[in-house]
Amino acid sequence: MSKHSIRLVFDPHVPMAEVEATLRLARLAAECIHGAERVRLEARCGLDELIRAVEIDVSGRVGRTLALIFGGFIRREFGHDAVRLNRTAGQRPEPAEASA
Repeated sequence: MSKHSIRLVFDPHVPMAEVEATLRLARLAAECIHGAERVRLEARCGLDELIRAVEIDVSGRVGRTLALIFGGFIRREFGHDAVRLNRTAGQRPEPAEASA
């Protein structure tokens, strides 16, 4: 990931399989805005079940769109307190405890 990424860290009660499904839905919505090829080329994101996090590269317009859509879906699905948003500075996600 780039140094312009955000990481959404999920509480233990949030099912990561549902987070993954919501991320796929957010990518589909971003495709409706920017086109499938552009999302495929420019939207970089990853899900790490071990640290219960999703990281999205927000250095470009497509990534920012994906992050906004995904964040909105997640907060409505699981509530505002179920997820923490952090900006990342490295290329690899750190354990959630280290990023607080």
